[in-house]
Amino acid sequence: MEADGITKWKVKNKMSTLDVLTYGFGLATDQGSVGYSTNALLRVGNQNILIDTGPSSRRGFLVKSLREKGLETDDIDIVILTHMHWDHCQNTDLFTKARVLVNPTEIDYARAPNKWDLAVAAGMADMMRNMKVDTVSEGDKVVDGVTIIETPGHTKGHMSVLADVDGEKVLLAGDAMPESGSIARGLPYNVFWDVSDAQESVEKMVAASNVFYPGHDRPFRVEGDEINYLEGTGAIQVMGSTDGGGSASLTFTVSAKRTVNVDIVQK
Repeated sequence: MEADGITKWKVKNKMSTLDVLTYGFGLATDQGSVGYSTNALLRVGNQNILIDTGPSSRRGFLVKSLREKGLETDDIDIVILTHMHWDHCQNTDLFTKARVLVNPTEIDYARAPNKWDLAVAAGMADMMRNMKVDTVSEGDKVVDGVTIIETPGHTKGHMSVLADVDGEKVLLAGDAMPESGSIARGLPYNVFWDVSDAQESVEKMVAASNVFYPGHDRPFRVEGDEINYLEGTGAIQVMGSTDGGGSASLTFTVSAKRTVNVDIVQK
């Protein structure tokens, strides 16, 4: 019985689980764009790995989601940042005991971004000087079954995470593949570094996996020409108020295609 118990413990210790803590979405409006990033919890054995930390406006929501999984911020061992845009990294300071992994190109640029590149969280990059930051690049192993792949284009040093989960290769894509439309389009819907790099990164990800956790969409699986969503809500609630005597009306329009925003601010 004792030997069986040891065997079971070893098997359990090697298991990987992947949970979405906050679902990402992105909306384009006639008044500007709105979006929140996906934050995912990858557990490999006794290692708790958080992929992206999200914007400060979702800070309480992220902490609550962790607690629902039985974790506090100090229980996170590793934080992986796909890139240094504010909507993906502003809550990194919560995880003071974690190793923070980021691509060297990305962190170097974030500490001295171009003047008009306002999406980069330069202040957060400076704050991270006081944290346990390690740089990782193409092919680096985070833990067993979890590796880094470089996916530039959306930003100069964007990277994604390839993980073995339930016997499958799962790609946590960040904004190199923000939503399922990136597959057919061959591009993310925002490109701030290089269009050719962004196209090559989508091709690289599609070659590596058919299960994706995108930066601003629900997780999905590609099966032939079909996109099949795996989990998450298909509805977003938008709330207004008449406390002040009136409110603006809202019209929701679904377009067949999304226009790619190419705004090369990182060169």
